[in-house]
Amino acid sequence: MVLNKTQLFFFFLALLSTFIAFGQEEKERPLGNLNTPFDALYTFTFYADEGNFQKASKPFKKNPKKAIEFSIKLKQVLDGKGLKIRISNIPENENFLDSTTQKHVYFPFPNEYPEIYLEKSKQNGKWFFSYETLREIPKIHRTVFPFGSHMLLEWLPQIGQKSILGLYSWQYFTMILMVIIGIIIHFILSRLFGFTVKWIANSRLGKNHFDEEPVKRMGIIFSYLLIFYLVYLFVPILQLSSGFTFYILLGLRVSNTILLVLLALRTISLIKSSVLYNAKNQSNGIDEHIVPVISRIVNVVIITAGIIHLLSIFYVNVTALVAGLSIGGLALALAAQETVKNLFGSLMIYADKPFKIGDLVSVGSITGTIEDIGFRSTRIRTFDTSLISVPNGNLMNETINNLGQRKQRRFYSVINIAYHTPPHLMEIFIEGMRQIAMEHPHVDKENVNIRLNNLGNSSLDILVVVFFNTNVWEKEIEWKEEIIYAFVELASQVGIQFAFPSTSIYVETVPEKKSNLPEYNQDKSNALTQKNLYLEQYKQKFKETEIELESSDSDN
Repeated sequence: MVLNKTQLFFFFLALLSTFIAFGQEEKERPLGNLNTPFDALYTFTFYADEGNFQKASKPFKKNPKKAIEFSIKLKQVLDGKGLKIRISNIPENENFLDSTTQKHVYFPFPNEYPEIYLEKSKQNGKWFFSYETLREIPKIHRTVFPFGSHMLLEWLPQIGQKSILGLYSWQYFTMILMVIIGIIIHFILSRLFGFTVKWIANSRLGKNHFDEEPVKRMGIIFSYLLIFYLVYLFVPILQLSSGFTFYILLGLRVSNTILLVLLALRTISLIKSSVLYNAKNQSNGIDEHIVPVISRIVNVVIITAGIIHLLSIFYVNVTALVAGLSIGGLALALAAQETVKNLFGSLMIYADKPFKIGDLVSVGSITGTIEDIGFRSTRIRTFDTSLISVPNGNLMNETINNLGQRKQRRFYSVINIAYHTPPHLMEIFIEGMRQIAMEHPHVDKENVNIRLNNLGNSSLDILVVVFFNTNVWEKEIEWKEEIIYAFVELASQVGIQFAFPSTSIYVETVPEKKSNLPEYNQDKSNALTQKNLYLEQYKQKFKETEIELESSDSDN
């Protein structure tokens, strides 16, 4: 059915009449009987808003001498903290029983001020503010108006009581005064804090490595934080309406939380910069890469704490919210267990320090140079220039061979000599090999081991174990080449033949045929002469190299 305009007019008229009648019924409600919690609080709020504290003090009759004083202070506390008594939520049952305490008590502000409550009198059944409330109201009043600011409530109204747009002239004067004081404090603190932080940063945490602009921004944030906090403390003095004060204080609490989070993040950034600067000076590759990981974790914790505090400001039950998300949190934890594992792997790398950037490592089947240590994985550059990412969680479960931390590099080899080599040539050759190793300038002379070590299947095996005084792979292969080349030259000079890694069948003699065996220099003295001549040439080679190095150093 569609209503026409006339029917709609009469419908709204009836609805308006109902509202008017309801409003008149509320206004005509009897005051001062205190039979229910509703009656007691309605009496207090109605007369307190009218400024008639003589009648507003009726619920305080448990202490008649100070009833008016208590009603005034409670009104100032409620207006100063932006707390409004919601009349519609107050029980109208004269035998109301609190579900928590199982007593005839009612808490109008259970979260903000649980010490303020009504209780039913056992003598006459009326509802009054409790003795605890009367005892705590002066303490709460001093908390809401700290540093003696309660005295301003008596002095400021004397400036002027002229009402302009719903506010008194003394309230306008107080707001202007607060703005002026805030500007002065901001001007002083922003510069003082910026200068102090910059001085500390450049003199104690590391000289001349902080940007001036971020430090100035920290000073500005700190000054705003302090100003907003002071405004938060002194807004109650303005005695604005509870609703207006509520939103002002809410905005200030939100602003202070955001500013505090920003200041904490800036501080972490400052500390991170200092640690990285010191890590570079100490050439600690791991610190340079683990510090950003730790700083990101701390930043996440700070932001999370800020969000939780903001939720509590808006009266969100954080505990219930976390409990409600517990199932989802469990699923998220199961899904993120690999990430957490890799995170702990990163922390273990930082704690144990098994390697640093630039080290040559062998992890399982991977051998290469550490190129980057990240939040989730470590990147290893192999010899064929491939870049392999190894999860940090898996990395800590592997045996890590840090080749880059070796004090020396070992040259290990087995040289195979043919079985038909005469013993005296073998002896001369091995002795010459030892002298070659001993004469090399980069060989550790105390760790030279060159011995006839084994009778192989098809060769006489000479074991060569030599250590170079370096941990650089490029130098190792260069010096290894020099020694191997010297061994080959010495074998050529002495007349030694290397065995093939195979089984050979020789027919030593055939009637009327020449022997297949190689001809050796049977003269031992001649072989010794050839060896000594080669070693002199070998020594002279390194002497010429040393002379060239000395001349280049003197030129420089």
